[in-house]
Amino acid sequence: MENGNLMKRVAVLSSPEYARCREKISEGLDLIEFNETLQGKKVLLKVNLLSARLPDSCVTTNPAFVRAVAEVFLGKGATVSIGDSPASVRVEIAAYAAGITEVCEDLGVPLVDFDDPVPVVLEEGTYRSFEIARPVLETDLLVNLPKLKTHSLTQVTFGVKNLFGCVPGVKKQGWHFRVRNMKEFSAMLLDLAGYLRPSLTIIDGVEGMDGNGPSNGRIIKPGIIGISRDVFALDDAIAELFGVAHSKVPILRLAREKGLVGDYEVVGDEVEPKNLALPETNLIGVYGAALLRRLVTKFPKVDKKKCVSCRVCERACPVGAIDISRFAIDYGKCIACYVCHELCPENAIAFRRRIHR
Repeated sequence: MENGNLMKRVAVLSSPEYARCREKISEGLDLIEFNETLQGKKVLLKVNLLSARLPDSCVTTNPAFVRAVAEVFLGKGATVSIGDSPASVRVEIAAYAAGITEVCEDLGVPLVDFDDPVPVVLEEGTYRSFEIARPVLETDLLVNLPKLKTHSLTQVTFGVKNLFGCVPGVKKQGWHFRVRNMKEFSAMLLDLAGYLRPSLTIIDGVEGMDGNGPSNGRIIKPGIIGISRDVFALDDAIAELFGVAHSKVPILRLAREKGLVGDYEVVGDEVEPKNLALPETNLIGVYGAALLRRLVTKFPKVDKKKCVSCRVCERACPVGAIDISRFAIDYGKCIACYVCHELCPENAIAFRRRIHR
């Protein structure tokens, strides 16, 4: 556990390529004084396996990065497993495409599917009831391995957002149906992260994505790794590093307002990455009146020229608003959760502004 007499630390390391990331991760763990005895402990690496995408797409946690983290913990005598709950395909399919299966086979560690939900009740927070994957609840150490990206709904997806993958499969769709605006969705994510409290969060920022992320944005190469015991402090520090205004990102703003971030110090290398370009959806009036939100919200639209009728978006839509046979979206139903854009493998979901009646 973290020494209560020490200020929270966030380590930021320069790592322009994946070849040296094991060395840099070990250095970062030393900087935050992570020196727990791990012999025989169960360590679950919660990766980002959003969908079946190749490593060079920068949609999923890079396999070289995952390998490096796994090797560090195996070297400390831990029993390691790797898992996630992809939104549109089975974990085996997503892991194979992302190169994670090869890592598991080479290192002899199991790939875990988060398909066994366990109801939990929180003692405090706005949202008190969750269903969380059993392996997450039964591990000794949860190590959170997000990919540094932007996100059309939450604006950024760092450590806190990556923990949403601990909610199994279709249960995530239920949350999109229940929590229908960015502020409320962000509050839910903070409650979930506050309950899970990962032992470590190590963000893969060697390569990442900005613009219209998390799967159809612009590939970037910041060349950084961020490490902290505290997921809220890490997200706050990474946002500062990349020039992201907290006022535009409800997860970050609410985390500060709720006192989740607190004081922390940044240690490690001197890095100066370029600012992240946020998604087109960043003008959503989260804190404004309902009419203002309708005026500025951008809604998804199917691009007929790019669409290949795979129906991934249609199946994933939590409110059944999409009919790909007609390339149509029912805006009377659409809740602008952007799951369709997030999961489209062809970048065939565009954004347009319209008054939602």
